[in-house]
Amino acid sequence: MATKSRGTDEPEAVGSHDAGTETTTHLTGFDRVLVAIDGESDDAVGAVAVAEAARHDARVDALSIVRMNASVDQWDVVVERREERAEAALDAVDHAATEPGVPISKRLRYGDPAREIVRYAAHNGIDLIVMGEPTRTGLRRYFSRTSVTDRVRRTASVPVLTVPVDD
Repeated sequence: MATKSRGTDEPEAVGSHDAGTETTTHLTGFDRVLVAIDGESDDAVGAVAVAEAARHDARVDALSIVRMNASVDQWDVVVERREERAEAALDAVDHAATEPGVPISKRLRYGDPAREIVRYAAHNGIDLIVMGEPTRTGLRRYFSRTSVTDRVRRTASVPVLTVPVDD
């Protein structure tokens, strides 16, 4: 049932739900898309992020985190290898964004991947996070109950789009 508001000609909804209005006010699109990748990410993850950004006339922030843990506390060969793989993954996303003309910025950080991804999204006005969804089976599933993607999905304040990838 609709009534008129006092002093205006606009109807005021009372006890009704106008789905068309809600869709246009809540789904306005994305301005910034974060693609979180590492040296083992499938190229499809970057391609999906670029396609979403192009569809929404948005820009892409490509972020790769070099995992730092207790066993790797100094700049050594392991960290250098991780950096090389991360930089190659960032370059692959940059290459994918060239043809559609999507603006991209590449970032390399160090630390816990899930924590850094969520922190970057919160501090940089990210509207959508795109990540790979690993296929974890067998012993890998047994020893690693939660993936980085699971942790980001649970803690991020923005939508997380996952792309299936082979692990």
